[in-house]
Amino acid sequence: MVLTALLVSSCRSSKDFTLFQDLTKNQQIPNSSANLQEYKVRPYDNLYINIKTLNPDVNKLFDASESTTSYSAGTQQMYGDYVSQYINGYQVDSIGSVTLPIIGNISVAGLTLKQIQERVQKRSLEFLKDPAVKVKLLSFKININGEVRNPGVYYSYNERMNILEAISMANGLTDNALINKAIVVRETPKGSSTYNIDLTSKNLLTSEVYYLQPNDLIYIKPGRNKHVELNATSYSLFLTTVTTFLLVYNIFK
Repeated sequence: MVLTALLVSSCRSSKDFTLFQDLTKNQQIPNSSANLQEYKVRPYDNLYINIKTLNPDVNKLFDASESTTSYSAGTQQMYGDYVSQYINGYQVDSIGSVTLPIIGNISVAGLTLKQIQERVQKRSLEFLKDPAVKVKLLSFKININGEVRNPGVYYSYNERMNILEAISMANGLTDNALINKAIVVRETPKGSSTYNIDLTSKNLLTSEVYYLQPNDLIYIKPGRNKHVELNATSYSLFLTTVTTFLLVYNIFK
């Protein structure tokens, strides 16, 4: 009876799992895209930098998939998995630079991808004829932990990925999730910033962390029922032992 009472007290209603509880019908929410900030590249980020010219031999220097010295795997295999991206991408070094063939070192830390593309384009014109430059971020990853069904590190190349999409990537929330007290930890040049967010509130849609950035950490806290469920076996064993003892005592007293 005691165990049953504990389990019943830990039961949660459907409201505990309902998102946007204060959102009314046909309510207009300010454009959340206003909080979409362009990511600025940091040291140890991994970049895809491709420079195309009219000279095929020059192109091979910048794109491993076109090189005759490679295994002719093509772009998909050269960049299709994380190990290949690490090997074939251009990693930003500790001082915020990348080193490109012919062109040399270019400082990229603190710049957006568009700004990097413009800088590489300008430098390329000093060495190459009619270069066309493309820059992408290869190391867009997020860490989702806590009360999601499949916690872990997930990679995405959607620059507008929001926190709800990230939770979906982790196969959704568990029955123990405390969705009104989630946490997002974001790396900044000055250190890590922590944001407390409420998934039950419409304010989530206008939060500055609604749209995620590379290396964000999302943590979903467990509810108090998590503790009860984890200790249910111990409670059951204890109560069974006490019951057995009392039964034996009554038989032999």
